[in-house]
Amino acid sequence: MKKFWNNVVLWVAVLLFILIGLNNTHGYCAETEQIDLQIITEELAPYNFRSADGTITGQSTEVVQEILSRLGLDIEIQLMPWNVGYERALKESDVALYSTFRTDERENLFQWVGPIASDEILFYTVKGSDIVIRSLEDAKSLSAIAVVKDDARHQLLEKNNVKNLKLYPSDAECYRALANGDVAAVLGSNNTMLKMAQQAGVDPSKMVAVYSVRKTPLYIAFSKAIPVNVVQEWQNVLDEIKRDGTFNKINQKWGGSVEKNIQTEIPRNGISIPSAVKLLAGFIDYRIEGFLSSLHLLTLTDEVLSGKWKKMKTLLMEQEQAEPSGRIWYLLPDGSYYTTVDDLTSKNLKDRSYFPDLIAGNPVHGSIVVSKSTGKPVAVVASPIFKKGKVIGALGTSIYMQNINEEVQNTFPLGMPYKFFAVSPEGIISLHSDDEWIGQNIEHISKDLEHIFITDSGEISYTSEGNEWKATWTTAPSTGWRIVISKVDD
Repeated sequence: MKKFWNNVVLWVAVLLFILIGLNNTHGYCAETEQIDLQIITEELAPYNFRSADGTITGQSTEVVQEILSRLGLDIEIQLMPWNVGYERALKESDVALYSTFRTDERENLFQWVGPIASDEILFYTVKGSDIVIRSLEDAKSLSAIAVVKDDARHQLLEKNNVKNLKLYPSDAECYRALANGDVAAVLGSNNTMLKMAQQAGVDPSKMVAVYSVRKTPLYIAFSKAIPVNVVQEWQNVLDEIKRDGTFNKINQKWGGSVEKNIQTEIPRNGISIPSAVKLLAGFIDYRIEGFLSSLHLLTLTDEVLSGKWKKMKTLLMEQEQAEPSGRIWYLLPDGSYYTTVDDLTSKNLKDRSYFPDLIAGNPVHGSIVVSKSTGKPVAVVASPIFKKGKVIGALGTSIYMQNINEEVQNTFPLGMPYKFFAVSPEGIISLHSDDEWIGQNIEHISKDLEHIFITDSGEISYTSEGNEWKATWTTAPSTGWRIVISKVDD
């Protein structure tokens, strides 16, 4: 009888073990409870905000709540001023902070899960103010700019030496300050301006966007001390949410974009993907090198050879009007430079990786950087200016990659399940079907894609956005960019 009851106890234990395993299919819940994860967000509608009934909601919040639900976790989301939550995420060992811009400055400060949304950073002014902003240099001349303290936009302005700032704890207070005349502009975002202005009691129709700085994805930022497998589990579940269509449903509910199928597609018109990649590479190289050819011709003119900015400026402005997808600049050997918008800028290009070779007499073929004048991700082409066999300076063009991206999509329409992107030799995305990725590191999409730099062409499989993808790539001869077409792997 004793043996019988021992067997019963044993089978009950086995059964309980199986049931626990079935209820914890992600193998994560116990570890999360052990680290007592804090989930923090800010007031940034429509992504995350407190509703009239006191609950925390929003597009990003619903994504986070769906992840928590699938992981079987019951964690209360805390809402607080951005700078307070950001400091906690930096200093404490158990914080998940959303919605967070993933920037170069922050890359090594956190672990990342996403993207969970995307946004566009813009300068807003009061309609009728006649304020013109064509660059970050222009912004420096304003009386004051409102920005959220410790936000990525604040960090962007500080990095570019924009000092005329007034710091506020939320976007709503920034727009209130703009409406009250306390500041001349707000560095805000496209998707949040409407709701945040309304929350501030400000009429959004009286606000106008005057300058777009960049588009960028939004992520959940995890403290560095959180176990890597915990962060990976969150990413796996987010991928699952995207794969089964839940992510798109949440986006649609909150007015976000959903990928649409374009009917005319190169592969469906009888062109193989490897051939399409080569055609795409040829077009991109032709387009980028066209800017460089124009610069080279300009360096031979008397106006440019004079070395006098006033003499060459009109000529360079005419070229910009003929080719509005780029901004031309004149570089001096000491690294200082002029632009057609700002004249002599307060910046210096000596720290650019291409500078030594350029001043040594070698042209630049599409180096991807964040422009010091505009704040935008750009591709730089530049031609040295020779006079009597000596380099006396250089002409460069900062090419707006969003513009070229649109040209590529119009010329080479690729619908679902295809995406294209181009990656510089440094691993920076120069073009992408979803242009918020421009300027990001390729490993943000998938670390597996770093293998495209091993050979000049080939195929690779990788996981991204909840799908398995098969990528075909080749190398553009002039720029050295890897040109990639990816297809969802059925």
